Order: sequence, then C-alpha cells, then structure tokens
Amino acid sequence: MNRNLMKEDRRDTIVNDLLLRKPKGQKGVKPIYNIVEYFCYDARKHKKRVECNHEGWGYSDESLWDLGFRCESDIRDYVFAKFYKTEENVHEYYLTSGQRAGVTRKTNRLNGRIQGALRRVRSSGNIPGLYQVSVGYGKRFYFFGDSALEIKSLASMMLNPIYPDEHFDVTFIDRAVPGDILDKNVPGFEKLDREVKNKRERAEQLVREAEQMESQAEYVKTLITQNLEVAMRAT
Repeated sequence: MNRNLMKEDRRDTIVNDLLLRKPKGQKGVKPIYNIVEYFCYDARKHKKRVECNHEGWGYSDESLWDLGFRCESDIRDYVFAKFYKTEENVHEYYLTSGQRAGVTRKTNRLNGRIQGALRRVRSSGNIPGLYQVSVGYGKRFYFFGDSALEIKSLASMMLNPIYPDEHFDVTFIDRAVPGDILDKNVPGFEKLDREVKNKRERAEQLVREAEQMESQAEYVKTLITQNLEVAMRAT
C-alpha cells in the first residue's frame, strides 16, 4: 500500500541524522537547540538533555511518516537489523548487555523524535491517501482524500444523514491510490451484511414467537370462556 515509502538510502540518512545529539534537519530547515539540565531520579544525579524548537527535529511530518515506522517495535526492529544484526547475532537475544542497551538508547531517541509527527499525521495530516472514518462503536469505513479535514467534511456531509446520532473520528492510514479503498472497505461491507442478515433472522424469529404467543393467548381466552360458561350453567 505504501507506494511512496522513501528509498532505503534516504531513510538511513535521515535516521542517522536523527540519532545525532543535534540533527541537522532537512534542507531549508534550521532547528535551534537548547541544552537543559534536569535531575534524573532513576540515576539520582543531574543530567542534560537536548531540546529542539522544531517539533520534527528539523524534518517535516510527511518526511518522518515516510520513514515507514508506525510504532516503537518497528523502530527497534530497524535499529537491531541496521546496527547490530550479524551472522552470529541473528536475534537481539544473542547480543551482549551493552549492545542491548545500545539498541534501547537508539530506539528511545528515534522514537521520541518521530512519535509526535506520527500522531499529527494520523489525526490531522495533509497527505493524499487512505483515511479511516470510525462511526460510533465498531463501524469503520475508508475513503481516499488529500487531508483529514477533507475527509471530516465528507463524512459530515455524506454519513451524518444516515448516522445522525453517531460520533465520527478520522484517522490517516497510509499513502495509497484511490483504487485501494475498494479492497479496504470489503471487510466493513461484509460485516454490515452479516449484521443485516442476523437482524432479519432475529426479526423472523421474533415474529414466529409472537405468533405462537398470540395463538397461546387465544387458546387460553377460549378455554377460560368455556370454563366460565360451564360454571354458570352448573350454578
């Protein structure tokens, strides 16, 4: 689906820069850094950390999204494979404690510098691609658009009339082409079809139960009426 994922050498270049204490950033961006001293309670001593005035540490949200990382485990897998994996160390389990600590440090730094961008892209991105519209609880539909704002407007205009009491959430999924929405929506369509079928079957069952109760009521009414007539004649 992610047809526009950047080339591996370009991704490696950005990752290597982001792992620096003070990344240079992409062309045209000049991030400014401050060194802040703080007390680390775990280490029980004062430490220094770098803070950046640019929320993407010198990179646009789109560039950070196109690195292809979607969660911390993606980053950790990449860090291990890129910097530590060898013929002997085919799994992180075989690394020394120092090497595992290196994996953790690199993962934490990289994750801390891109997670904000990933959240922003998902919630309010301006990337052409596939967007998920969650309707209430359990209903999910997928649309193609240029931005979250566009899809929110579309959902409000087209879905609100048939789901007037439901809340809508829009989330960017990934870069895509318009044709991808068909395959992506199939599970949702099938779920709706199953729900419709189940409700129809339940409705038919309720009708049968109602007809049975109606017959029982009529029978009991007739029986009691006959009983009353017999009792009146006897007295």
